[in-house]
Amino acid sequence: MKKIKLNKQSKLIVSVLLAVAAVLLIVFTAAQSLGNMTVSSMADSVKSYFLSLGAGDGFPYELDSASVKDIKINNSNIYLLTSSKTTVLNQTAKEIMPKEHSYSKPAMKSKGARFIVYDLDSARYRIQNGSDITREGEAKGRIIAAALGKSGNYALATYSDSVQSVLTVYNSGGKELYVWNFKSERVIDISLSDNGKFAAVATVDAFNGEINSKVYVFSFKSDKAVSEFDYKGTAVVKVDYVKGTNIIVMGDNIRSYIKNNSKRKDDISFGSDILYKYCITDTGRSAVVLSQYSSTSLSKLSVYSGSGKDQFTVSFNKEMKWADCDDKYTAVLFENEVRTFNKKGKQIGSISFTGEPVRVAVDGSRTYVLTTSGLQCYDTRGTD
Repeated sequence: MKKIKLNKQSKLIVSVLLAVAAVLLIVFTAAQSLGNMTVSSMADSVKSYFLSLGAGDGFPYELDSASVKDIKINNSNIYLLTSSKTTVLNQTAKEIMPKEHSYSKPAMKSKGARFIVYDLDSARYRIQNGSDITREGEAKGRIIAAALGKSGNYALATYSDSVQSVLTVYNSGGKELYVWNFKSERVIDISLSDNGKFAAVATVDAFNGEINSKVYVFSFKSDKAVSEFDYKGTAVVKVDYVKGTNIIVMGDNIRSYIKNNSKRKDDISFGSDILYKYCITDTGRSAVVLSQYSSTSLSKLSVYSGSGKDQFTVSFNKEMKWADCDDKYTAVLFENEVRTFNKKGKQIGSISFTGEPVRVAVDGSRTYVLTTSGLQCYDTRGTD
């Protein structure tokens, strides 16, 4: 058989193609193990990966901290929502496709490599990945809350003239999939299950001067709620699907775990403490910052596993400004330092920084601190 000889340019092309094939193989393997990735979401991840290649100017990343509305992290990329644009940063602070917006009250929810940005003062919204705006639209009314699903579907809650609020779920193509009217309740938060079949919705209502919340579970194939949970005397602020169809509910005085959309819930009361800050990972690991005796100078950090079990609790005689967690670490922001903890509650690092603290975000071995001086990056195991 005659051997085929390749010149240098051909060898380079073959090498690049093999590298791309290797990346695609890794992505498809990961998708199979996760079981809930779509072709579209895989394409988004691959495109975002290649756009994130290359180096930026490094940290600190200069920006007006007062303009920052939200920060999310996915696959080591940082999603920034400011009062005027969305920006994705890689680990070297390289900007990936900044996109301007004109929303007066912008908010953001993320799921994997995608995020939905919406205007709380209007009906406008858009869906983005790390590189493009994939959909722009207008809801039927002013938007109250929104959510994205891993299957590409999304949900919007809006005000209505005929009822207090309306939940509308759309498929990945933007077609209406499900609608539910809430006569007297205001939707607070929404979460969509990873399998694309359910929505969990938190609402709030006032009766006889008392705040009451409910969490509903809807199946898109049923005209009745699958489950309904009452939280009397509680203002629910967050509902989140984690690990399939398990749900975490966060309220001002309670943390609740609902297993497999069932009618059973396990509640952890905060007692006399008040919820101050919180974070929840995709796997359900969560951290709550509680102010003790209504005093922010006496604070307590409680961290729970993905199955809702206590991992550790630490108290401080000073105010915690912010807290964040991933599946390994928890970072707590104070006036002039960040303390980081492992799963067992052992402090593994202390980070000193300059500037007034705004918020913290932890991503494995990297911890990001937003201050009035900009966004800074540190080793999670600390500078001291």
